[in-house]
Amino acid sequence: MDGSVTDIRIWQVPKGAAFPEGIKYAFYFIGPPPACEVVVGYDNHHGKGHHRHERNVESVVITPSVSALLWRFRGEVAAELKAKGIEMKGTK
Repeated sequence: MDGSVTDIRIWQVPKGAAFPEGIKYAFYFIGPPPACEVVVGYDNHHGKGHHRHERNVESVVITPSVSALLWRFRGEVAAELKAKGIEMKGTK
């Protein structure tokens, strides 16, 4: 619609110090061109644990589960789109 992109990736990985839950994930909502900035994102890449990106700011996230975090992410994306007058499917 406006060129924004939502990217959701979830991998099952061996449990260990880097990924105690055995899950690696990355959820990103990237705004339209030409800036293509990360509007909101969540990931748990090695060395940082669970954290959130909002534009150029990173913060630690405490989450009960990756599933709960995915629902939180979907809600935030829906709110961003709604502010632009775009209705996200499955959020009514």
